[in-house]
Order: sequence, then structure tokens, then C-alpha cells
Amino acid sequence: MITRASLLRGLLAGTGLAALSTPLRAQDFPSKPIRIIAPFGPGTATDTVARMIANEMGRLTGQSVVIENKPGAEGQIGAQAAAQAAPDGYTMFITTQTTQSINPHVYKSLPYDPVKSFAPVCGLTLGAQVVMVKNELPVKSVAELIALAKKEPGKLSFGSGNGSSRGGAELFKAMAKVDLLGVPYKTQPQAVTDLMGGRIDVIFSDFTAGLPAVLDGRARGIAVTSKKRIPGLEQFPTVDETVPGFEMWAWTAAYVPAATPRPIVDRLNALVREAMKSESYLSLTRTTYGVPFPGTPEELAAFQASETKKWGEIVTLAGMKEP
Repeated sequence: MITRASLLRGLLAGTGLAALSTPLRAQDFPSKPIRIIAPFGPGTATDTVARMIANEMGRLTGQSVVIENKPGAEGQIGAQAAAQAAPDGYTMFITTQTTQSINPHVYKSLPYDPVKSFAPVCGLTLGAQVVMVKNELPVKSVAELIALAKKEPGKLSFGSGNGSSRGGAELFKAMAKVDLLGVPYKTQPQAVTDLMGGRIDVIFSDFTAGLPAVLDGRARGIAVTSKKRIPGLEQFPTVDETVPGFEMWAWTAAYVPAATPRPIVDRLNALVREAMKSESYLSLTRTTYGVPFPGTPEELAAFQASETKKWGEIVTLAGMKEP
């Protein structure tokens, strides 16, 4: 049966005016709970940022925003789940360069496309890494770590629970010309736990997972991976001071499945950016020494493209390609 409403919709579609109704629907978004998929486990930097964004978005919208952790396979499990979700704005993907810029260079095939499977929403944080060693290791500086690694090639182990952690260590190996044995973990906190337990020797860790252990003495921090020393953490030299040219940053950002209507993307971008203005979010970045980098979807797309190019060079230099 043809109704007046269905006829009107047909006429609007034929004239291209149907799209005008989409922004009106976007104004009412969200009208039900939102889920955020985090491709790494609880306690990781990604998970911590995702939970803070979820809390603030829930406060702003009055809707529940729940986190689903789907760790494993360097973020591929979570990325695939997010890519296959309905493109209606009710599934967000908060992730890192591991899934979006590193994996396509490391693996011959992926169950998702870092560009085609997602619509960028907003950048979230940038952060350096802390280079940590177990307390039992007779090393208090990068220079001493290099000397010991050269004295005992292949005997020192490094743990990594994500691509950027592995990338930091692999780049260090290549630039410092040392041989370290890589030990993969499902999540970064697991790697930090094993470092504190003395089962591995070195970690290049995001601050969220690793810095608390350094500050309370459960592990020894010997350097940070930023180009310059970090205000508030000046006691830690940079790796660059010993290995000139070394620099490593990790980042988090928000995406939605491809084909999500642009008005919904814009609404989410506005909500995320408003959430990032909250004192709780700013306090998080201060305590984790992260740098917020909100922006437009186009700016995130351009940033991801530049990061993908950079990581292609790092993966090649460090020999990270999987056979």
C-alpha cells in the first residue's frame, strides 16, 4: 500500500532532497546506548582513554556508553569486530597506530582495511614511551643497556603487548645495533607484570601501563622516547641523547565503521571533542603525560596517512615484517 509518507520519501529521494532529513535525525543522536570497542585489554593506555571518553560522553548525552575489550592478534580481533559493526554510529572504535598504521606493513593480510573499513572521527592523545628494565638487570642508562646487549647478544629479552611497544624496541635494536630477543604478549600490562617478576629484561612501554611501576620502584626507568625531556619527568633522559635520531610516539584515536552517515560522524566528533575538554580527561592526560590532539575527521585521516608512511619505513628498517 502506497501511503502519503512513502510517496513523499520517494519523491525526496528522486530529487536528492532526502539527505536533508539526515541532519535532523543526527540532532537526536544518540537515542540508545553506544558501545566502544577497544582492541587491547583493561589497563592499557587505549582502554584507559576509551573509558574516560565513555564516561564523559555518557554524561553529555545521558546514554550509557559501554566498553568492549577485544584484545589479541595485535588489535586485529577488535578491529575486525568494529569494521563489521553496523554503520549507525552506535559502535565506536578507539584504537592506536598498531591497527591503523603498523599492521598493514607487518602482516601480509588483515581481516580489515585500516582505511576502507573505517570513517575517522577524532584524534585523542599522543604519548611517548618509557624504557624500562627489571630491577635485577645491572643497567641504569641506555648506554649501559647497549653495552650489556653487545656483550651478551641475543640473551636479553624485551616484551611487547602492542605494535608501538614492539616497534619502539625493534627500532632501538636497529639504530643501536644490538640483538634483543622479542617476547610477544596479549596486552601491555601482562608484559609489565612479567618485567616486574624478572621474567623479561626490557620494555618500551606507554606511560599508562608502565610508568606507575617505575615511579614506585617495581621496575627501573632509564629513558623516554620523546625527542626532548618531558616536563615533570626530567630525571629520565631521552633515548635520543645516546642514540641520535631516535624518537617514538604512540597515539589513540576514535573511528566508526565505514559508511556511517557524515552527520552522525560530525555529531560524534563534537561529542568527543567536548568530552576532551572535561577536567577529568585533562587530568588523565596530565597524569599520563599525554598530549590531546583533537581535530576534524579530515585531519585524523591525514595524520593516519602520514603515520602509515612513517611506520612503513620503521617496519622495514627494524625487520618487523611477518614471514
